[in-house]
Amino acid sequence: MSKLLNSLKEDLIKKYNVNGPYYTSYPILSEWSEQFADNDYKNGLTALCSGKQELPLFLYIHFPFCAKQCYYCICNSTITYNHSTTRNFLTHLSREIDMFYDFFKKRSFIPKVKMVHIGGGTPNLMNEEEFEFLLKQIRKLVNLKDLNEFAMEIDPRTVNKQKLKYYSDKGVNRISFGIQDFDTYVQKAINRTQSFEMVDQLLSPEIRKHFKSINFDILYGLPLQSRETFRKTIENVKKLSPDRITLLKYAHVPERIKHQRLIKKEDIPNYIDSTLMFVESIDSLVSAGYEYIGIDHFAKSSDSLARANKNKTLWRNFLGVSPGGMHNTIGIGVTSTSSVNDYYAQNVYSVEEYYQSIKKNVFPIFRGFKLSTDDLIRREIIHSIICNYCLDFADIERKYKIKFKEYFRKEMNLLKYLEEDNMIKVYKASFKVTSLGRIFIRHICKVFDKFTRNKKCKVFGP
Repeated sequence: MSKLLNSLKEDLIKKYNVNGPYYTSYPILSEWSEQFADNDYKNGLTALCSGKQELPLFLYIHFPFCAKQCYYCICNSTITYNHSTTRNFLTHLSREIDMFYDFFKKRSFIPKVKMVHIGGGTPNLMNEEEFEFLLKQIRKLVNLKDLNEFAMEIDPRTVNKQKLKYYSDKGVNRISFGIQDFDTYVQKAINRTQSFEMVDQLLSPEIRKHFKSINFDILYGLPLQSRETFRKTIENVKKLSPDRITLLKYAHVPERIKHQRLIKKEDIPNYIDSTLMFVESIDSLVSAGYEYIGIDHFAKSSDSLARANKNKTLWRNFLGVSPGGMHNTIGIGVTSTSSVNDYYAQNVYSVEEYYQSIKKNVFPIFRGFKLSTDDLIRREIIHSIICNYCLDFADIERKYKIKFKEYFRKEMNLLKYLEEDNMIKVYKASFKVTSLGRIFIRHICKVFDKFTRNKKCKVFGP
């Protein structure tokens, strides 16, 4: 990757300084319809229940409460110390789980959940009584002993070793720490102070043996970051040696996220420096033995994500990429997103709206989308590019009975611009993403995105 860093010219970075989706879904959320409601979602669930194959499912549960506001955060969260508030939420969450249980039972369908992820917010804000209550409800849909992975997001500032052991005893086998950055000035600027020593002490050899995988979330492009300070953060990450790393770019949208207004725009590194931070970090992590996976994931060769990368079973979902080929996701809780066959759905954002829907015994849907055959084809292409870094035209032709170059005549012409910039290498019946193209892979995907491709964008045309 050091050769790549040397070949990454400033004019190329500027050329590709265009906003684009991360394609955790296709179409992306902004294209989903707010006319999509409870009955539409039930149609998708009915199709899942009537499927001939017993497909593995991914269950995501969103717990939207935190003890303190991080200024960078774009997640749906509410600040509270009040456990009567969290208990009230869990009571309504349990009713949503009951709605799924009743729906599936009526159709004699037993969901084959193979992965559970509890996210937030700060799930470890729950006390043991609340967590036990949640587990009891989850067991209505899930055989916890049959899971490939039971993951939970952890705030290292509000957890101790005893609590981590407790989670392991309850079946959690992967934990994800929100680290973001280790520089003290950056931490103060984003209102999230946690020292390297704190995290190092938490992740003692005794604790590590309780979990098969530990993930760190790291953000680049944060206020007061520089290439030099971020190199130090990455060095500290390598010293702590997590099994997985998710390296995400900070999204500054103060017009939508009010608390981000506490971050000074002039403190945010420019696009060129942010891009170089990312590329330097790839170089550093790959040199340390991590595999670069998807858009922004890294994993040790022993981790299930790296094995899935090797076996080509990765799948893009709302959390990034997942191993094991779990294409269907059921989301529970506020803002949770679901992907069921050719249906997408997202729950409401407001806790109060969520409560109102649950009391009416309707799924709390805010928006959704039913994919056409064309959407399914494009989704598969985009996922192949992100997960496999290549596209085999014949695979798409066989599965969807089309002639690829005729169906995608316009797209084939657009690919020429990317090939000229050494982003891809096009062959007779396929193309492969180059090392340089990996850095800008979202732009390659955008060629096949009929919703956003035609929006003003200087990359895809003269």
